[in-house]
Amino acid sequence: MTPKTDEEVHQKVQAQFGASAAAYSTSAGHGDQTTLRALVALTAPRPADTVLDIATGAGHTALAFAPHVEKVVAYDLTEAMLLETAKNAAQRGLTNVATQKGPAENLPFPDAAFDIVTVRLASHHFADNAAAVREMARVSKPGGKVVVVDNYSSENESLDTQLHHIEKLRDPSHVRAYRLSTWREFLRDAGLTIQHQVTDTYTESNRGMDFDDWVRRSKTPPAQVAELRRLFTNASPELRNLLAIQLDGDAIWFRLPQVTFIAERLAAVGSASA
Repeated sequence: MTPKTDEEVHQKVQAQFGASAAAYSTSAGHGDQTTLRALVALTAPRPADTVLDIATGAGHTALAFAPHVEKVVAYDLTEAMLLETAKNAAQRGLTNVATQKGPAENLPFPDAAFDIVTVRLASHHFADNAAAVREMARVSKPGGKVVVVDNYSSENESLDTQLHHIEKLRDPSHVRAYRLSTWREFLRDAGLTIQHQVTDTYTESNRGMDFDDWVRRSKTPPAQVAELRRLFTNASPELRNLLAIQLDGDAIWFRLPQVTFIAERLAAVGSASA
């Protein structure tokens, strides 16, 4: 993408998440402690490690790693999100979390600065995800880990198009949920070797995600909510299966496909601008 397009995406992200930052502090899915503990365990941080959490949001991932490492930098494009992170860290008594503002595609850190670089439930908002992954690899130490958790799309062209349309209707700052094959290309092309790939679903309760909460958190306008409700209610069997859609009277429950990658930087990686 061109710098102008990147800037336009960044402005949409800041407008979207600046207005809804507090809602992400209380989001059941983003703050799911069981899921976060499992992610930390899978990553296996060491006490002397330094961690960079990109697009930290309300800081859930950064704060989950903080008790297990020396330092965490919580990094986000949106100032309101960083304020939420700082508030949440203070409430937990965590003193090793620093916040810094900036875009994922151009990290203001030197090469090989971090033992672990994480991004969770945010990559689908990046203006240029390939560039962001290259930057994640660049700032990772040799032998360091890059941890990605995000929604993913279907390899089926029609389902991919439908899911993209749904996500854009709900949130105009959404850029793209990528296919697993595309994610593997991003990581490989950045010089990373995938150590773990786990697919499951993003959910916020035993029943799944509550449609009404989902659109309320993103402040989706009423006309788009009505269209989204129609798309979910009349979903094809294939889309219904992909999203595990359940209809219960006026209530809609669903789940989003989710992948976790843990990749390792095995050799020197050039900067994104190289």
